[in-house]
Amino acid sequence: MMRIFSVTRALVPGLVLIGLVGTAHADLKVVSKMTMDAPAMGGLGGLGGGAPATPKPGEAVKSVTYYKGSKVRTEDAAGIITVTDNEAGTITRIDPKKKTYSTIKLTELTEQLTGAGGPGAQFMEMLDMKVKADVKKGGHEREIAGKKATDYLWTATMSMSLKGAAEGAGGIAGEVANISMEGEQWTTEDVKLPGTPATAKTAAAPALPGLGGGMMGGMMKMMNNMPGMKTMMDKLAEIKGFSLLTNMKIKIKSPFAEAQGADLSKPITNTTEVLELSEAALDDTLFAVPAGFKKVAYETPQLPGFGG
Repeated sequence: MMRIFSVTRALVPGLVLIGLVGTAHADLKVVSKMTMDAPAMGGLGGLGGGAPATPKPGEAVKSVTYYKGSKVRTEDAAGIITVTDNEAGTITRIDPKKKTYSTIKLTELTEQLTGAGGPGAQFMEMLDMKVKADVKKGGHEREIAGKKATDYLWTATMSMSLKGAAEGAGGIAGEVANISMEGEQWTTEDVKLPGTPATAKTAAAPALPGLGGGMMGGMMKMMNNMPGMKTMMDKLAEIKGFSLLTNMKIKIKSPFAEAQGADLSKPITNTTEVLELSEAALDDTLFAVPAGFKKVAYETPQLPGFGG
């Protein structure tokens, strides 16, 4: 069964892939916390592919991201480490508990997710999506994590439907979901990510915080290629600077999801906030596989919208 609602769940952590190659700036360590309240989605939730479970409603989950040159290291709440090397074009997933690691080329991962005959291509063939989005400056200032931040306000609506499925033949056609999103985003231009060209006026920061580079890259590319999704991606790119705080609310109407056990009576709410920023030099060992760890096959993340 297609997990249509997972598309929306995948948008909560972030919507923009970090691509950082260029003249080096100071290293950066970012400590963030995310609090999410999501309705029970029955059999429709989850990203699969080893993704950590959604936190309990109101539970604050911390994550740490390190930036050094072209490399990005993220540590999720489950303790899994992901290292993306944009210059080498690789992504490495490290499991400290199992003492294992796996590596894949970003081009290979993208091909697995979005190539001809892959789940991404199948999904796009079936999906019809109409998207509207708007971004405007809020005109306010405040201090977050020791940095001066300004606010942006954004809204987006998505109308999702499936096409080409024959009624009465086990297929599902017609409207799947109508989704409305609104967000408040606080960013700073006082932080420049490593790898940002020296001539750039602002950092090449993610539009939404909490998204690790690389691992979601293929998914982000697939979303960008979805009918209408590029409209939203391009609009969110108008948000300038490094994101320090995001408040987001998502409302969903979907008879299809409700029939699968989803509770859509309340909106999804998400807050992601940067707690600490450090520009102290980082050791290269943070981005290396520890000695003695066993190499295993890379587990491709399950694309949003698909499941068993």
